[in-house]
Amino acid sequence: MLRPEHIRALRQHGFPPEIVLVSFDATTIQRGVHYFETKRVIELTSEFTSLTEVRLKGLVLGNSKYSTDVLLDLNKHQVLSNCTCPVGHQCKHAVATLLQYVGDRIQTAPKTLTEKIEEPTAIQLWLADLNTSLRSAEDPSIEESTDSARMDLIYLLEQKNKLSNRVELNPRKATRLKRGGYGQAYQVQLEDLVYAWKNHSFHYQEIDGHISQLIVPHMNYYSSSSRSLELKGRVGLIALEMLLKTGRAFWKTTEHPPLKAGAARHLDIYWEEKANHSQIRYRTTPPIQDYFWLEQLYYIDQIRGEVGILELGTLTAEQVLKLLNAPPIPAKEAHQVSQRLLDILPEADLPLPDASMNPQLIEVTEPRPIAHLLLYLPEQQTTSFGQHRLRLSFKYGDHQLSNYSTQRIQTVRKEQIRYRIQRDLEFEQAALAQLQELGFEGTEQNQLELRVPSDNPSLQALRWNYLLEQGLADLELDGWEIEYADNFTLEFATVDDWEAELARSGENWFEISLGFVVEGKRINLLPILVDMIAQMQDPQALKKLLLDQPYLLIPLDDKHWVKLDSQRLSKILDTLIELHDHAPLNANGNLLLHQVQGLGLTELLNDPHLTWKGADALRSLSKQLIHFQGIKPVELPQNLQAELRPYQYEGLNWLQFLREYQFNGILADDMGLGKTLQALSHLLIEKEAGRADRPSLVIAPTSLMSNWRREAEKFTPTLKVLTLHGPEREHYFEQLKDYDLVLTTYALVLRDEEFYRQHEFHYLILDEAQAIKNAKAKTTQVIYELNARHRLCLTGTPMENHLGELWSMFRFLMPGFLGTHDRFGRLFRVPIEKHGDLDRQSQLRKRLQPFMLRRTKEHVAKELPPKTEIIRTVALEGVQRDLYESVRLAMDKKLREEINQKGFARSQIMLLDALLKLRQVCCDPRLLKLESAQGIKASAKLEMLMEMLVEMLDEGRKVLLFSQFTSMLELIEQELVNNKIRFSKLTGQTRDREAAIRAFQEGEAQVFLISLKAGGTGLNLTAADTVIHYDPWWNPAVEQQATDRAYRIGQDKPVFVYKLLTEETVEEKILKLQERKQSLAEGVYTGINQAEAGFNQDDLLDLLKPLSLS
Repeated sequence: MLRPEHIRALRQHGFPPEIVLVSFDATTIQRGVHYFETKRVIELTSEFTSLTEVRLKGLVLGNSKYSTDVLLDLNKHQVLSNCTCPVGHQCKHAVATLLQYVGDRIQTAPKTLTEKIEEPTAIQLWLADLNTSLRSAEDPSIEESTDSARMDLIYLLEQKNKLSNRVELNPRKATRLKRGGYGQAYQVQLEDLVYAWKNHSFHYQEIDGHISQLIVPHMNYYSSSSRSLELKGRVGLIALEMLLKTGRAFWKTTEHPPLKAGAARHLDIYWEEKANHSQIRYRTTPPIQDYFWLEQLYYIDQIRGEVGILELGTLTAEQVLKLLNAPPIPAKEAHQVSQRLLDILPEADLPLPDASMNPQLIEVTEPRPIAHLLLYLPEQQTTSFGQHRLRLSFKYGDHQLSNYSTQRIQTVRKEQIRYRIQRDLEFEQAALAQLQELGFEGTEQNQLELRVPSDNPSLQALRWNYLLEQGLADLELDGWEIEYADNFTLEFATVDDWEAELARSGENWFEISLGFVVEGKRINLLPILVDMIAQMQDPQALKKLLLDQPYLLIPLDDKHWVKLDSQRLSKILDTLIELHDHAPLNANGNLLLHQVQGLGLTELLNDPHLTWKGADALRSLSKQLIHFQGIKPVELPQNLQAELRPYQYEGLNWLQFLREYQFNGILADDMGLGKTLQALSHLLIEKEAGRADRPSLVIAPTSLMSNWRREAEKFTPTLKVLTLHGPEREHYFEQLKDYDLVLTTYALVLRDEEFYRQHEFHYLILDEAQAIKNAKAKTTQVIYELNARHRLCLTGTPMENHLGELWSMFRFLMPGFLGTHDRFGRLFRVPIEKHGDLDRQSQLRKRLQPFMLRRTKEHVAKELPPKTEIIRTVALEGVQRDLYESVRLAMDKKLREEINQKGFARSQIMLLDALLKLRQVCCDPRLLKLESAQGIKASAKLEMLMEMLVEMLDEGRKVLLFSQFTSMLELIEQELVNNKIRFSKLTGQTRDREAAIRAFQEGEAQVFLISLKAGGTGLNLTAADTVIHYDPWWNPAVEQQATDRAYRIGQDKPVFVYKLLTEETVEEKILKLQERKQSLAEGVYTGINQAEAGFNQDDLLDLLKPLSLS
C-alpha cells in the first residue's frame, strides 16, 4: 500500500490519494512502489491537457523497457493507463510513473545497502534495452515472471456459527491444476472488482463483478485491512444463487468438487440410544456432510458437490438448529424431557427421546376443505372506526386451521395423537382472493385476519354494508360457513328524512348545510362527502361507486351506521366534484354556493323528504326556472327611434331575461354589431316599465363618450343623458338624480371614487369591459365596489390574453360565481391553458354560456360584404438584417444571463425590452434609439408599404393604416408628404379627434394614419375599404378591434385587411402566438378544441433565435 510520504506528496500536487487506491489493486500498488523506489522510471514527461487532467509519459525498466501513458482525471476521480508491458493497462509501471511525477515531494529515509544494490546498473539498463528489441517480435501475451501465473477467482464458503443466519465468504485466487482442481489458494480483495478500470491478478467473469456489487461492504481505502465478507438476508440468497452458477464456489476448501444447486432433501431427525443416554441425530437421503442457515436451512453434499434446501416439515430452521444442539439425554430424564418437548412444540412432527411417548400419527387427506368466516371485533378495540375484523379459517375434517401458511404439510396434535394434514393451498388462496375482491386485506401478522384497509370510515361502511347485504350470501352459496361473534354488533339504520339549512352569505351567495338527525344527534353530511372525494384517485369514481349501490353509508360510532339514498345526493355530489379543490367547504363545514349553482339543486329543493330552512327565495327562483319556457320576446319600448335587426332584438330579449332572473352577463357581440343600441333599448324598457327609479351608469373609454351621447340622442331621445367628463364635471354632481343615464370614463371613476361610492345605480354598464381585465388594478378594484341593482359588460373581446381576464369580468358581474382568483386558477386556468384539459374547458364553457351572448358578423350580418385577410412578407436585407442580428445576439446573451441570475419571472422587463428592440428594427431601424441605427435609412417594410399604397390609391381605395409606434407613423407621414398623398392622422396627441375623422370619412384624405391605442376602439370608419396593420401586436383581439373600425354595420364595400411581416424574425413568432391565443378564446366561446395555449420561458426565448434558425 501507499506509505505516508507517498500520500503527502500526492496531496501536495493536488491529487487525492484515494484516486490511486481506487484505480489499482493493492498488489499492483505494492509492486509499483518498489519500482519507483528502485528507480526503474528512467524517462518522464508531463502535459496539462486541461485544468482537471494531467497526462504523463514514462519509460519504465523491467525485463524490458516499457512505455507507459498515464492520465490523471480529477473530474472522474480516476487514473487510467496504457502500457506496452504484457499486462497492458493499470499495471505497476503506471504506479511507478505516477510516483516518479510527484517524487520531488517524497522524502525517504536513507537507503540501505540492499536497496542501493537493487537500483539498476549500466549493465542492467543495457540488457533491458536489448531484451526490449528481442521481445518486440515475440508473442506479446508472454508476461514477466512476476505476472506470468494468472490464476482463477474462486470462493470458499463457511458457517462457523450455525445460529448466525449468515455465511462467511472468502474470495481466493488459485491456479487450475492439469489433473483437475486447484492448487494453493491466495487471498484477494473482491472489492477491486467494483472498479472496472482496476488491474486484477486473476481471471474473472462478468458474474463475479455482479457478485462483488451485491456483497462487498463500503471500504476505507486508506486501510490495507478489509472487513470479512458474508452472505445475509435476501441479498445473500441472490448472491448464493449467483455463486453456485460460477462453478468456482467451494465449502471450506477446494479438496472437493465445486458446489452447484441440488434438489431439496427431507431432513429426518431421530434419537440414537447409547448405553444409558439418547443422542439426537439427523439423516438425509443421500447423506450430507454439513448444513448452514441462510434464511432457510441448506444442506452441503461435498461428495456430489451439491447445495440445496432441507425440508423441515412444521419446524422452522431456528428450531431445527437448536434441537440439533441438544446434549445427550440420560435415560432417567428421557420421560421428563419428552414431556417438555411436547409442551414447547405441541404440533411439531418430532420424535421424542422416550419413544413410548411418541404420539400416534394419522394422515388427514380430506378431498376438499371448507372455508369458515368469523365476523368479530377484537376485544381491545371498542371505540374507533374500522376495527371490525374477519377471520378466515379452513376446516379439514374435524380440524380447523386459522394460520396462513405456504407449507402443504401441517401437523396438529390432540392429546397423544398427531394429525398430519395435507393443505389445499390453491383452494385457500382462492378463498382469500374472494375476500380481497370484496375490499378486505390481511394484516401483516396474519393474512387470514382481514380488515378494510382504508382510513376513511365512509368507504369502510360501503365495504361492510355490501359484505353483509350481498357478499356473505354469495359466499354461502359457494359452500362457506359464516359465523358471527357475540361482540360483532354492526347496525345499519335507514334515514329517509333529511334537513337542510340555507343562509345568505353576501350578495347572491348562499351557505348550505345538509345533514340528518339520529338519536338526537345532528350529522353534517358535507364534510364526509368531501373527505370521501379526497380519498378517491378520481373524484368521479365516488359517484360511480354510489351509482352501483342504492345507499350511502355513514358511520356514527364503532357499532352504528346510517344508510342514505344515493340518488338524492347526485346533484350535491356533482357540485362538490366540480368544485373539488383543497378546501371546498368553509370553516363551519358548509358549502358556499352562488345562487346560479344553487339553482342546480332544484330536485333537492323540492324533495318532500327534505326539510329546508331559509330557502324560500332560492326555492321561488327555482320554481320560476322549472316552468321556464325559454327567453320570452319583449315589447319594444315605445320611444325607441330605431328598427332593430333580428339578432339585436334577440339580444334585447336576452338582456331582459337576465334582469328578470336577477342575473348579470356579458354582451360579447363582434365589434360593429350594435351593442350600444341594444343596451340603450334595454335601458329604455327599464325606464318605461318604471323599474329604473335611479340613474344607470355607463363607464367607457374616453373615445366612446361622444358615440354614446350621439346614439342616445338619435335612438332613445327620451333618456336624459348626463356626461360627466372634463374639468367642469363636478358642477353636475348634485344633478345626478335628475338623469336616466350617466356617462363617464374609466380614468375619471378612479379620480371621482368617493362621489360614485355614495350613489346606487339601477344599471352599471361597462363598455369595452376588457378595460378591467387586470383584477389587481386600482381602477378595477374601485369598479368592483360600486353599488348597482344590475350589472352588464359590453365587449367584443371578453378575453384577449388569458382566462384570468374572464374571471375579472365575472368578479364584477357576479362576485364569487367563478370562485376565488386562486381557486379559478387551479380549477380552470392552469388545466386549460397549460395542459389543454378539454373536460375543464367544457365545464367552464357550460357555466359561462347562459351569461355570455356572443354573435359574429359572419353569422348575423350576412348582408356585410366579404372581408379578405392577406399577409404580406418581406425579407430583411443588407445593413438592416445585420442590425437585427447584432441586436438579437446582444439581447440574447444579456437576457440569458439575467434569467440565470434572477429567474424567468423576475426578468420580464428585460425580456420585453429585448423584444421591443427587435420589433423596432423590423419596422424601421430609425425607431431604435442607438446612434448606429439612426444612420440606417433602409427599411424593407416601409419600401414595401409605399409600393402597395401607390397601387391601392391608383385603384381608388381608402386606407386605414395602424401602427402601435407613433414614431413609425411620423416616418410614414414623411413618405406620404414626399409622395404627395393626402392623409389624416389620429394619435393620443390629436386634440380635435372629430376633425381628423371627418377629414377621412367625408374629406379628401386617402390614408388615415392611426395609432393602435388611440384609434383601435370606438370609431366608425366605414368609408375605408382597406386596413393595413404595419406591425403585428401580441393580442389578436386588439388587431381585430382595429379592423372592425371599417368592417362593421354600414359597410357596403369588400374590405381587404393586410398584415405586414418581416420574414424569419420575431414578427412571424408573434403571428403564431396570435393564433394560439385566438384558439384559446374560441375554445371557451364555442368549444373548438384549442392547441396548447400556454406561453412559457421556452416560447419567449424562441423569439430570440437567429434568423436562420427561427
